[in-house]
Amino acid sequence: MEYTLYFSIAPAPKDITREQLERLIPVRFSTEDDALHGAALVIRGGQYPWLIEGPDVRLDAREIGARCEVILGLFKRSQ
Repeated sequence: MEYTLYFSIAPAPKDITREQLERLIPVRFSTEDDALHGAALVIRGGQYPWLIEGPDVRLDAREIGARCEVILGLFKRSQ
């Protein structure tokens, strides 16, 4: 199975079109957890995750941010 993370240097618009996604570089992961970890690294690097798509999964920017809070907390504790 494949999960694709789309991200940008700009925040995601409220409604994302396929055309907007085609301008971004997709990063593919083998699990949803790996895609979320990748999104957390994107956030930590000052960029914005827009979307994670995979089998029966479509997480928008708001959902990604909420699900990455725990991962980001782990990063903060390790500093």
